Amino acid sequence: MNRQEVLQAVDQEVSAMLPALARPEQKAVAGLVVGVVSAEQARLSRASAAIPGPAQDRSKLRRSQRLLANPRLDVARAQRRLVRRVLAQRRGRLDLLLDATTTSATAHDGGTVTLCFAVAWHGRAIPVLWRTWSARTPGQDWRGALQEMTQTFHDLLAQEAPGGAPPPEVVLLADRGLSGSTLARLAQERGWHYLLRVIRTTQVAIATTPVATAPTRGAAAPTDRQPISALVPTPGAPSVCLSGVHLYPPRRKRRRGAGGWQTCWDAALTAQVVAVWRAQDEEAWLLVTDLPAATARCTEYRRRTWEEELFRDLKGLGWHWNQSRVRRPERVERLLLVLALATLWMLGLGQRVLRHGQRVLLEERARRCYSVFQLGLRWLRRCLTNDQPVQVTFTLLPLAFAPCPKLS
Repeated sequence: MNRQEVLQAVDQEVSAMLPALARPEQKAVAGLVVGVVSAEQARLSRASAAIPGPAQDRSKLRRSQRLLANPRLDVARAQRRLVRRVLAQRRGRLDLLLDATTTSATAHDGGTVTLCFAVAWHGRAIPVLWRTWSARTPGQDWRGALQEMTQTFHDLLAQEAPGGAPPPEVVLLADRGLSGSTLARLAQERGWHYLLRVIRTTQVAIATTPVATAPTRGAAAPTDRQPISALVPTPGAPSVCLSGVHLYPPRRKRRRGAGGWQTCWDAALTAQVVAVWRAQDEEAWLLVTDLPAATARCTEYRRRTWEEELFRDLKGLGWHWNQSRVRRPERVERLLLVLALATLWMLGLGQRVLRHGQRVLLEERARRCYSVFQLGLRWLRRCLTNDQPVQVTFTLLPLAFAPCPKLS
């Protein structure tokens, strides 16, 4: 199977995935997806040169540039189609991962910031919704983008629920840089659970006694109001799980003449807290959630790192998105759509390599060396080298919710 035949197969998948997109744009998207995968590079000059066809490289490059600048490529509509495609193969609990990343930053330019929702999927994450803005533009508020993204995903879940059935259980996971009252309350408004890692200076007011602690003699009882890090002050301290903890109290100015600010603990968020600091860890795991307080939350929180693996696939070990030199936010969003389709293709291909027992052709039989993404990428190289048929699909194999491996 040559690259021209691969391009035709990708074109058919793009047409099925984005049927509302005009035919010239469908062809351009398919070409750029094949170029990115072939060159393993998101920089337009290299990706465009890898697009099959007799046209000059300069013509291919201009076509790719016009695609990223074309407003007819509606990213929001394409994201909705992407969410539907991913959710159609998902069963059970849905872990929604939130993180932000910066691209195209230089010593004189902050580049662009992309806020990304991804669905956890068997050791990897699939980007489904994202918003981008320039890091140097003043007045940018990620909270507005977050509210829009959560509402969009909530609406899509309700639409995709079969036969009027309730939508799947959603757990929102985020790291310290994005955690806070805004995110927790947004999750509550959407009817989702949340599992957030918070900074060590987060103030908590303890309303109940610990529901579970590791047995350690001489453990001091926590005080009423304190930083959350005081629950596990040193490595090896007993793990603490608390219910009914108050945190993120709103602040308001005191009445005229009183001066200063007033902290309203009566209106604070009530949640569960899990604090774990094992002897071999550099930092404590300080988690806030509305799920039952238990150390199992630390194991579940590990899934959030799958989005970091996604960024590694998009950047250093995959498409090298950080070298793309695309800085306009709307063009970054369109480029990320192309990268998301390329990633989805590689994940689907890697899944089928595992399903058909072909992994041993790429790595040692005794142990796994490559991720599902890398298996798909290396299988594509092998097929093109040996002139073998390549399966082109943007559909993942059905996946039911599975427990996360132990915290390590």
